[in-house]
Amino acid sequence: MIFRKHTENKLTSQEILNQASKCKPGELENLLLQIQIKLEQSSNKHTDHDILRAKTIITSRLASMRSK
Repeated sequence: MIFRKHTENKLTSQEILNQASKCKPGELENLLLQIQIKLEQSSNKHTDHDILRAKTIITSRLASMRSK
């Protein structure tokens, strides 16, 4: 028997990471809320590093916008 890895979650986290990089400034807070919901839904053992990286990108962009 061949077992396949479930890649649906990986694709969506990669898409979120891409959105974080290309997101317009007005949409950052909405995307950050979506990321926080996704992190709450995932278990601690299986936290996706792409989603954490996207959260870091968004929070740093928001901080730089607010400091100007």
